[in-house]
Amino acid sequence: MAPSPAPGSTVRKGSGSLAVPGGTGPARPRESVGCSGERRRTQNRNPIDSIQAQQNLKVQQLAGVWRLFAIASKCSYLSTNNHRLEAVIIKVSSQTEGMRVNTLSKLDGICWDIKQDYKIAATPGRFSRKDRGLTTNFVISETDYTNYAIVFFQKRRKITLKLFGRTTNINETVQRKFRQLVLDNNIPEILIYKFPDYGFCETADEFHQLDDDF
Repeated sequence: MAPSPAPGSTVRKGSGSLAVPGGTGPARPRESVGCSGERRRTQNRNPIDSIQAQQNLKVQQLAGVWRLFAIASKCSYLSTNNHRLEAVIIKVSSQTEGMRVNTLSKLDGICWDIKQDYKIAATPGRFSRKDRGLTTNFVISETDYTNYAIVFFQKRRKITLKLFGRTTNINETVQRKFRQLVLDNNIPEILIYKFPDYGFCETADEFHQLDDDF
């Protein structure tokens, strides 16, 4: 069991649907401004563009297994189904133009392996992918490579924060840092959900592997 959050912090815990790196719902096996010009520029600005990526990110050192510790999101699905969350493992592999992420978790008691490829953006520490006309962006905000990673995701201009660990134990200092980033991005503390630290899928059989790029 991972350490409890620092006093004053709240992490909710659930235990069913498969969450994937680029989204907050179940995986498929499946401002006031002074003039119109300013308003237009504000509307076109991607929220995730204001998130600072970790400097000098070394993508190769991100390779390997990570466990999803917690997620913060205004997603209505999570709000109503957080009690059904299942443990999630992601396996990261470095590629020439980006990274591959395999997400393993259970759906209806069966282990699934969802593969997604992300391309490196022009700015280091930023990645993106397109899926059925929708763009998912993510920014690696902070990581020490060996213990934790804090990642921002954006889909349909909605921001989600995720906290990953190499193990299920993430120290309270990191948890407090994650909580503060959540609050700084206007997501209420009550919308932080902790994922189970048991029941992980290490592999999936050939009939339950999905290439989400097709």
